[in-house]
Amino acid sequence: MQHVNSRFDQGSARMAEIERGQSAIARELEKTRKELHELKQQLADLLEFFGAMKGAFKVLHWLGRLAKPVAYIVMLGTACLGFWTAVRAGGGGR
Repeated sequence: MQHVNSRFDQGSARMAEIERGQSAIARELEKTRKELHELKQQLADLLEFFGAMKGAFKVLHWLGRLAKPVAYIVMLGTACLGFWTAVRAGGGGR
């Protein structure tokens, strides 16, 4: 009978040790899940930033493409204004 009781005690001790191990594993798993959630959020923010930067570069590209024709239009307007001013001032070529 003592042998059976001893085996039960050993089994209970083993079971308690297994339960403590599972508890530690559960805590570590929860900690890992929280860290993964934080990393997921940071990655989402980073991807959102890159998406915004991609849009900004598209806008800058379009502005760059518009700059040359706008410069030509401004130069034409300035030339016309200069010609008109010269004509009004009576700037003949004598």
